Amino acid sequence: MTNNPDNFLYPHILRQIFRGTMLCLVLVFFSVSMLLAQSYPDSSQIDYFNSMQQLLFNDRFVEADSLNDVYIRNHPSDPAGYLFKASVRLAVMTDSEENLFEEEFKQLLDTVMVLSEVVMDTCGPKASAWMALWRGHAHTYGSLWESRFGSTVGAIKRGYRAKGEYELGLAFDSSLSDLYMGLGAFHYWKSAKAGILRQLRLFRNDKDKGIAELRQSAESSHISKESSRNALIWIWLDMKEFDSAIVACREMLQKHPDSKLFLWPLAQAYYLTENWSASAETYARLRELLTLNAGNYFNLIECDYYLLRCYDRAGMPDRAKATAVEFLMYESLIPEKTSDRQSSKISALKQAAR
Repeated sequence: MTNNPDNFLYPHILRQIFRGTMLCLVLVFFSVSMLLAQSYPDSSQIDYFNSMQQLLFNDRFVEADSLNDVYIRNHPSDPAGYLFKASVRLAVMTDSEENLFEEEFKQLLDTVMVLSEVVMDTCGPKASAWMALWRGHAHTYGSLWESRFGSTVGAIKRGYRAKGEYELGLAFDSSLSDLYMGLGAFHYWKSAKAGILRQLRLFRNDKDKGIAELRQSAESSHISKESSRNALIWIWLDMKEFDSAIVACREMLQKHPDSKLFLWPLAQAYYLTENWSASAETYARLRELLTLNAGNYFNLIECDYYLLRCYDRAGMPDRAKATAVEFLMYESLIPEKTSDRQSSKISALKQAAR
């Protein structure tokens, strides 16, 4: 049964049928009045987009899903609703380090592409720019999924497709600064990861260009200001500009005190600057938040490993030993795949517990 090629083609065929069905439904039920207008999105939709992001920043995934369902019921032909639903699914999968909703996630991205294509064929340039933004984000989410659960090649392909959509959006409306968030992240990380290819000038160094684009988005976008700042935090870490990363993380945590999204880079910035007590305190807070939803052993191991290292280097052997012993209490529950991915850190914790 598992060797039957039809079993491998089946999900692909289902998605093709799904895309065709969606296109028919759009042509029958699509209401062009809102999306043909130059006012898309209106102020209430902007408020919704920002509210969704606030919920996601604070890890309130159930509330975000409920709010999103209401939006889709009220705006069934707007691709934004399906994009944000996909973002909730991706956030949960990323937070748990588990590929929980693969088929649903991919279908939601397909829906975004189908709906936005129809809208772009019928609306003005400003609305088309927003459609390109949604399409670019759909490819970006697909790229992030590939990088975590799929393949590097798949992530790169989706990344370049996202870039093309963002550039198309700017051709429609160069004033839509939200498009620069995706472009900025692409330009920086494409250059940062090119390595020897960049040194051989096979890839252009667009790091500065990417940072400038992200700054523009952080200052003047409609819905991407905080997402752009989050992207800049990880870039500052990559550039070893730890003070900038720490200041930005603290500012974001004042707005989102329970957000693991900003605690992770803050803990790492403290660790890399050898501020062992501050790093341990931040990792301990992360660990506390992780235990509220049991099952994310990958990140629990991550926290315990860095807590062990912080206590050890701060000259606190008793705290280090206690952390390692606490790891042993859930070791038997760790899935095999997680054990393989975290094997070196598990070995360090087990050795310290002896």
